[in-house]
Amino acid sequence: MKYDIDNELKKIARFHGSIVCNLYPVLNFVYQTNKCKSDDKVTVKKYSTPGYKNDNISTLVIEPKQCGDSLPCIMFFHGGGFLLKASNAHYKIAKLYAEKSNCKVVLPDYRLLPKHRYPVAIEDCYNTYLWVLQNAEMLNINRDKMIATGDSAGGNIAAAVTLMLRDNKKQIPKGTLLIYPVLDKSMSTESMKRYTDTPIWDSRCTELFWKIYLENQDMTQVKYASIMDVDSLELFPKTYVEVAEFDCLHDEGVAFAERLKNVNIPVELHEIQGGCHGYEAALNSKIGKDSVDTRIKWIQSIFD
Repeated sequence: MKYDIDNELKKIARFHGSIVCNLYPVLNFVYQTNKCKSDDKVTVKKYSTPGYKNDNISTLVIEPKQCGDSLPCIMFFHGGGFLLKASNAHYKIAKLYAEKSNCKVVLPDYRLLPKHRYPVAIEDCYNTYLWVLQNAEMLNINRDKMIATGDSAGGNIAAAVTLMLRDNKKQIPKGTLLIYPVLDKSMSTESMKRYTDTPIWDSRCTELFWKIYLENQDMTQVKYASIMDVDSLELFPKTYVEVAEFDCLHDEGVAFAERLKNVNIPVELHEIQGGCHGYEAALNSKIGKDSVDTRIKWIQSIFD
């Protein structure tokens, strides 16, 4: 293998970015057969929540078994390049967050490319976030203890929703947890230039994503698409950023963390050595287990 990717990730590393990008309709056909179901540790409920332009989307709420009083909440925006539905790995991680952090996890099934371009996905998620704030009592959620999280495209959504809440003078989350987030449409970083053929996702996938996502858009009207283009990150909440060593998105995650530090926002930056994009799907690997455990400790510190 061209890159020194951790041996435990070799199974997922067989899937090159070009395969994922070209076969996303097939993957979605498989993913839609996946169901996030209640088990002996968590209960899964489905709601219809508001999305972009008054359309409704399906949203899951995952909670620990026999939860009583009002619980903290994680708004979980799954990754997949805005092209893919939530995977089994997303559901497993969401369940772990709910169980280990004793919180509710809200997972919107936002609408996808190529049919639904900017700003549909982030507006679906923003409106569902507002729905949670408005219905916190009914959902038994403590609206003062909320975190926005997402991986890859989901990291883009988590950051965008946080900024939309701030700019619209709504209650922002207490923290954001961003896993190898997509943040910069310029594609000008060194890692973007270097990693053109890495597993799961690469710079060629990123180029395709931005082309479809912003097709026929007025570039002066896409404020929340490319987070690194936002003028100010003032008032952004405490943030946790995870980046993979062999990932075209590595440098923009690092740059975002530096921007937050420059305006005195508390931020933790974790680089996963030997990791490639999508490493958290290998939940039984040491990298997968360690990264999720580290996140859960950070989540608990925010809720406490």
